[in-house]
Amino acid sequence: MPTFRYVAFDKNGRKKEGVLEAESIGVALGNLKSKGLYPDSIEAISKQKTRFLGSLRRGFSRISQRERADIFFQLATLINTGISLTESLNIVADQLPNKRLKEVVLEVKDRVSEGVRFSEALSDFEGVFTKSYIKMIEIAEKTGKLADVLFKISQREEHRSSFNQRIAPVVLYPSFVLLFGFGVVVFLLGYVVPKMEKIFSSFHKELPFVTRLLVSVGLFVKAYLPLVLVLLLILALALNVAYLKWSAFRKNVDSLLLKIPIYKKIAVTQFISNLSFLLNSYIPLVDAVLTSSEAVGNVVFKEKLKAVSEKINEGVPIEKAFEESGLFDKMFVSSVATGRRSGRLPDFVERISVYYEKRIDTAIKTFLSVLEPATILLLGTIVGFIVMAIMVPLFSINQLIK
Repeated sequence: MPTFRYVAFDKNGRKKEGVLEAESIGVALGNLKSKGLYPDSIEAISKQKTRFLGSLRRGFSRISQRERADIFFQLATLINTGISLTESLNIVADQLPNKRLKEVVLEVKDRVSEGVRFSEALSDFEGVFTKSYIKMIEIAEKTGKLADVLFKISQREEHRSSFNQRIAPVVLYPSFVLLFGFGVVVFLLGYVVPKMEKIFSSFHKELPFVTRLLVSVGLFVKAYLPLVLVLLLILALALNVAYLKWSAFRKNVDSLLLKIPIYKKIAVTQFISNLSFLLNSYIPLVDAVLTSSEAVGNVVFKEKLKAVSEKINEGVPIEKAFEESGLFDKMFVSSVATGRRSGRLPDFVERISVYYEKRIDTAIKTFLSVLEPATILLLGTIVGFIVMAIMVPLFSINQLIK
């Protein structure tokens, strides 16, 4: 069925934008008038664009957590002031700078205006509005606490954004330093050393071993660097494809990653933080465990937590199911056991979540404090070796020219 984009005005003169499906432009105009809208312009969206919107329904391209937080916060604020959900969605859409995201919000608004429940309209865009949020909104619609839940989701997205920003230095800092250092070394080997080789060859004497080794490496880099870079790029792409398409390879890689202490701490902290949020939002425990595992992209981690949820569903005590997974330490297991016995599991998980996040902050600071001098020392050693190999024959120039 054709899809049309329209601009119209309501009886109060307020501008409305959106998309709708209709058999023809005449039917589309009739649908708008039946809603009390007076069309200003209407145009058919091309088939290519329609397919694009369809792909958005199945999985939206990445948006930032900050954008998602802003959407929920604005909706909660508007609904709290008494503005209808449909009108709130329209206002939020007008303020969105992201055009593709604006299309999504407008389409959700159109579906809600047709009588579809808000949570059902959001379910068409699970790439933007995750299953856990949709489930919470569905519950909120039944309890009449939609604004409160939207505020809670907004705060959660802000919290996740802040947490990810604290984690980013663990990856970005060493990557930047190593990339910069690699560039310096390649420049020395590919440009400086070959020029020095011409000077050394004029001595007509045997050079020290380290100098000969450096010259050989430099000439190789100058001659074959482009080929080596292409091969490395092909290797990286091949490994990426294998990771995404070959489940056995991905499992092996993810299993190795979980053996890295800092990686495992971050994964566990993300899981517990999500679990705390969902439990405090009245999501059932088994669903909360499964949904929280999705926050971590590690398939081995997910499989172990899936086994945990199955054991809990079978009646195994919560703390025992977590302990048998081998992912969690005694402190978390003990907190879960205490929370279960006292009937205050969400409170205890929230407390341990705060503790884990503080611990991961400390671990990141410690890791970076060690990584910074270690990286500088490594690069300094490599550059020092290159300089030494160049300077040794220069220091003994008098002996070489005799």
